[in-house]
Amino acid sequence: MRITRKPLLIVALSAGMLATSATGALAYGSYGGGSYGGYGDGFRAASYINGDAGKNADVNANSSCFNRDQYDMQKFSDPATGNPGNNNVHNDACFLDGNGNKVGKNIGATFQASGTGYISACPDPDGADGPAFRVLRDLNGDGRNDSCFQSSFQENPALAAGNFEYHARVNNTGMAGSQDVKWGLDSDGDGRIDSRDSDSVKVDWSATGMTSSSYGW
Repeated sequence: MRITRKPLLIVALSAGMLATSATGALAYGSYGGGSYGGYGDGFRAASYINGDAGKNADVNANSSCFNRDQYDMQKFSDPATGNPGNNNVHNDACFLDGNGNKVGKNIGATFQASGTGYISACPDPDGADGPAFRVLRDLNGDGRNDSCFQSSFQENPALAAGNFEYHARVNNTGMAGSQDVKWGLDSDGDGRIDSRDSDSVKVDWSATGMTSSSYGW
């Protein structure tokens, strides 16, 4: 387990925590995602696979919080490339309000993986000098990191393209099968998603990057 810890900001969601970085029509994926305000918090989890500027051909080029591609067939990474791995998969996510604004500063969220593969990158949301922090964990003790908690979304002037979103990467060097990555609210920061406000993606890993599975959970 690797931990980067800085002072934790515990705050309630309020109008001052809204970040209107983008708006648009919302794509309702078939693999998870709550409804707006269903728990009295007024926001919705949206998790998607980022195509990494076209490097991942199996992911829609316009995949985003507003048009989520939540399934990927991916080839194993070469073990020699280490982490995050030469064929790692980017999993990005955000909380959206009913108007399509990205919200949720300092409320905390977790990526939690199960199945094959592992979480290979859990970046500090705002760099070494910012107030936010991240915690990468192996919750079940099997030697593979399966939980990435981030205390806030990315908010870094030097990395503006990914601001107001949470980011992780997953990797696999030879364990064929499906990897499910659930993302959502983790208000107590224990690396386990609360029982609300979550969304998921799925990656099918193989030696060739082709599987017999199909989208349509």
